Amino acid sequence: MSKYFALLLFISIALAACRGDSPEATAGTFATPLSNQVEIHEEGEHQDHAHVHVDESQATGALEVALVASELVVGPSRFAVGLFDDQRQVVHEADVHFHYYDLTDPAAPVLEMEADATAVQTPDGLTTIFAHEREFQRAGEWGVEVQALFPDGSAALKRIGFQVLAESPTLKPGQAVPALQTPTLATVDGDLSKLTSALDANPDLYQLSLTQALTSGKPTLLLFATPAFCQTRFCGPVYEQTDQLEQRYGDTFNFIHVEVYTGLPDPSVNNWEIAPTMTDFGLTTEPWLYLIDAGGTVFYRVEGIFTTAEVERQMQALVE
Repeated sequence: MSKYFALLLFISIALAACRGDSPEATAGTFATPLSNQVEIHEEGEHQDHAHVHVDESQATGALEVALVASELVVGPSRFAVGLFDDQRQVVHEADVHFHYYDLTDPAAPVLEMEADATAVQTPDGLTTIFAHEREFQRAGEWGVEVQALFPDGSAALKRIGFQVLAESPTLKPGQAVPALQTPTLATVDGDLSKLTSALDANPDLYQLSLTQALTSGKPTLLLFATPAFCQTRFCGPVYEQTDQLEQRYGDTFNFIHVEVYTGLPDPSVNNWEIAPTMTDFGLTTEPWLYLIDAGGTVFYRVEGIFTTAEVERQMQALVE
């Protein structure tokens, strides 16, 4: 069983409150969110609706929040959070709305924009995040107020601060992908257990190295994930979803899976060493999915859980 099931039991987050109908922020109210990264243990679709504004006096429910992304960068980004109730259970059903604040002057936060969030849920229904595709125009300090209206009519709101970077330490859209000799079935004498921790592995994800894929004349879907040893809070069954995408688009896209850790089938023998390709991409969290065009340039990337529909839209845009 994937470790993300157990990890969800240990989630604890902090976020502070704000105002709804007339969102005015005061200084010092943006808390630090919990990191997506956790310690190593050896053992949806968009729905259009009217904006829902939550007044502080209505926000009687408890809410904890985790920031999904390990980094946010100037330019297009998927801003996403995971929500948890006062029992530290994942919130799956809520109308969620974001108010973004410019914290250039922390003493005088300025409302920059607002948007409805989209629920993104894993097929097994065990993990849900709330996301918004947007573009950040400047680097620096930002804040977001998360407003949630629950099916029973109760509401909650919380606020966190976050940083937007001018440049990404990881490979981002528009950058060329390095030619790397990622492991293949041929390099391990056909032993899938040395390539993946997936219980039901798809051999088609290990036919080509990244170097071979980049010279094939086809676009490539590259997944960094560890099905059995997930160490971040929002991993989910992304391997299985990538497998489904490969079965649908294997004729037009190359598909490659790279395991996060070396030393398979037991990463502890290498002291949980990060795979070289992860390091070459500048990645320290997982999972990450990259779409690479036929010319070898990053077209799209997403961190954390995703839906097949989200990725399919980007794949179709890539080949249009």
